[in-house]
Amino acid sequence: MSTAVLDVRAARPAPALSLAPAAVRLVVKASLGVVLLALVTLVVGPRMYPFESFYVRSGSMSPTIPVGALIIATRAPAAQLGEGDVIVFQRPGRPGTMVVHRIYAVVQTPTGRAFMTRGDANPGPDDWMVAATGDGWRAEYSIARAGFTVGWLHAALSRRGWLGAFAIVVAVCALISIWQSEEP
Repeated sequence: MSTAVLDVRAARPAPALSLAPAAVRLVVKASLGVVLLALVTLVVGPRMYPFESFYVRSGSMSPTIPVGALIIATRAPAAQLGEGDVIVFQRPGRPGTMVVHRIYAVVQTPTGRAFMTRGDANPGPDDWMVAATGDGWRAEYSIARAGFTVGWLHAALSRRGWLGAFAIVVAVCALISIWQSEEP
């Protein structure tokens, strides 16, 4: 006949608040996952889906689109764009500088149809005209303050490269893993 020995000292009752830290960890993980997914969508999305994101650096469209807003724009044929549409275009005379302004008027020029643009906060139309040919970017959504984060990430990633960003993500994942492991 065998006898079982119960070691009462080894069995410890579970702490009463063990669910609270687990719930907090779950919320933090979910929040980080959502933020990471949103950032990946904004970075990879334009390469896979028909949209582009731009961030607003000046107050020319205030209060409709404030400084630091993130603009989500989709491709649209110039023939479908008209007065009142908010468009994103390369500023004439300054290659690489993107401008977010509203179409003030559609005019006929000797070279064809063109858009006169104006920022909502500006007293009058811009000094230039934008040729209304091909496809352009129509602003569909504006997310206030999100442009600051995207602009900072864009600058940080372009300066340090994707390898540095990957190293940061790996380091954060490693720290989360270390913090989760509990010693007995």
